[in-house]
Amino acid sequence: MGKLRCWQALNRCSETVISAFAAVGASFTTKPDTERCIEEFVCQLYEPGTTITDVADLRWKLFTKKQLEAQKLPPTRGALKEVIARAHYQAIVWYQDFIPNPQLPPATNHGWRADGDVLVPITSSDPPAPAAVIHMVKCGCKKSKCQSLCSCRSQNLNCSELCECGADDDACTNVDNGQMLGIDDSDEDESEV
Repeated sequence: MGKLRCWQALNRCSETVISAFAAVGASFTTKPDTERCIEEFVCQLYEPGTTITDVADLRWKLFTKKQLEAQKLPPTRGALKEVIARAHYQAIVWYQDFIPNPQLPPATNHGWRADGDVLVPITSSDPPAPAAVIHMVKCGCKKSKCQSLCSCRSQNLNCSELCECGADDDACTNVDNGQMLGIDDSDEDESEV
C-alpha cells in the first residue's frame, strides 16, 4: 500500500479513528477502543468506502466475492493485534525520546518474543487456520498409491486435492468412486433382488 492510499483511507475515517492514532504510544497499554479504531482504518485501506469495520468480516467478503489471493487480503485480527502492539511500543519509545534514561515496558509485552538475546516479532496470536481446517485429515502419500499406510484410508475417507497425492487417479487408489469408504452397500443390493 502506498502513502497516498493510506492518506486517502485516513481521510475517509471518522474523528474517533484519528484520535485513536493520536493515542498510540501515549500510555504503556493499548486500549481496546484504539485497536478497534485502527481495525476500522485497515478496513478502509483494503476496501475504500466500506461500512465493514471488522477485518475478519472484510477478509471473508473479499475472499468470497472477489476471490482475492491470501496476500491481497487484510491481515487477520491476530496478526493486526501484534502489528498494533509493536507500533504502540515504538510510539512509547518516541514519546520518551527527550528523557535521558526512559523507563520502558518490556518489548515482550508488545508484539515481540525473546529468542535467546534477540527479539523476534510475533506474527499472529491466531492459529494459521480454523481448527476445522487444521484437523482435516490429509495424507502425505507419494509412492504408495494410498494403500495400506494412507491416513485418509485409515479414517475411512477418500483422498482429496489437499493430499500429497492430489487424489489423482494415476497416483492414488483411494479416490471417490461414487461411494464413501467403509460403507458396504452389498447387503442393500442383495435385499433388493
